Amino acid sequence: MSLMRFGVVNLLALMGMGMVSCSQAPSEEIIRVSRQNNSGTYVYFRDAVLGKGAEFKLGSIDQSGSKDVVELVSKTPLAIGYSGMAYATPDVKMLKVSRSRGELAVSPTAANVQSGSYPIARPLFIYTKDEPKGAVKDYLDWIYSDEGQGIVGNIGYVPIKSTGPAASSATTITPIQVAGSDTMVNLAQKWAEAYGGKYGNNKIQVSGGGSGVGIAGLIDGTVEMANSSRKMKPLEVAKATAKNGVAPREFVVGSDALAVYVHKDNPIDEVSIDMLKQIYGSDGSVTRWSQIDAQRLSL
Repeated sequence: MSLMRFGVVNLLALMGMGMVSCSQAPSEEIIRVSRQNNSGTYVYFRDAVLGKGAEFKLGSIDQSGSKDVVELVSKTPLAIGYSGMAYATPDVKMLKVSRSRGELAVSPTAANVQSGSYPIARPLFIYTKDEPKGAVKDYLDWIYSDEGQGIVGNIGYVPIKSTGPAASSATTITPIQVAGSDTMVNLAQKWAEAYGGKYGNNKIQVSGGGSGVGIAGLIDGTVEMANSSRKMKPLEVAKATAKNGVAPREFVVGSDALAVYVHKDNPIDEVSIDMLKQIYGSDGSVTRWSQIDAQRLSL
């Protein structure tokens, strides 16, 4: 089934969900799902796909969380969206991605992230306001252990080399506030649950809101640990250093393939970064699925 036929057939389903009406959108219009601009995923996609300094095309449906992007795509036959690889469900398809049109497209898998062949993979970070001490250090040490990195893999992300078995001594029972990346919130919650179950430290409080929210909390001193799916910006580092009198510390705790999602019934299986730029970028000319179909068939 061609993408053109796919668009016509599924318009009725899209209307039935209240997403568009006959007067609002052409039958083959691509429904672009994106993240809000306080998200590290938004920033990474913009820089890695659209290019640094580029802007998104207006008219996307912006979601506050990684899970929300995937859920919307699963209910919207003509949608495309981007989110962390760990949020895949049976109702969506993760596309293979190539660096440019005509090159080999690669699936978003742990093996392809580790080999460097998947083109839009990224590290996952934890930031602390200074050199971690006490309960925060104990917790970070555990995250780097076999147990902590095992959870990274179980959630669906890519673990880094662990430091070995977790320490057997009891940790300091102290509240730890953790906030930030929605890409990492499920992982952070699993870490907190497992750590609390082992050491009795059930005072680790985890919230999302986006990488920018967590970093802002670190600067303001309202959180001890900020989860981020992007690096801190130089201005953020400068603000944190001025506020706290010491530069923040960066820790890479895993990796993620930023996956491109479409509805499970969409016949497309792959996309290039060049095409994603045409779909999402402010200067991009691709707005209909039939344009992708035409370019795909011309290869």
